[in-house]
Amino acid sequence: MKRHIKYIIVHSTATFDPKVSQFYGDFHFVVERGGEIKKIHPEATILKNVVAADNEAIHIAYAGGRNKSGNLGDTRTPVQEESLFNKLIALSVKYPSARIMGHEEFEAATGCPGFNVKEWLKHYEPEIAVA
Repeated sequence: MKRHIKYIIVHSTATFDPKVSQFYGDFHFVVERGGEIKKIHPEATILKNVVAADNEAIHIAYAGGRNKSGNLGDTRTPVQEESLFNKLIALSVKYPSARIMGHEEFEAATGCPGFNVKEWLKHYEPEIAVA
């Protein structure tokens, strides 16, 4: 069954030790610290993550989101940031009517993903490889 996707929601996994194996059950995609994108669930699967939007959402997270003190914040690596940006572009092409939003835009108290997604997208300059 094809779903109507209205939102592409950006999260962090709220983890901090990249050497520890993580459970990524609540996301369709996770961007690892080295930039690898893992597909966790098919896009047709409805995940329980943001109650107000789950039926119409794709959830993508970057691995991290906690600093060494355990506090929530932006811990993306440059290569992770590049991969996240590229995946968001690909998803927005696939779902042209979907809005890219951060988890905190639905649930402010979460502090997730640790950065303002709209501001980041407005100002991010991707690396462009010229052959």
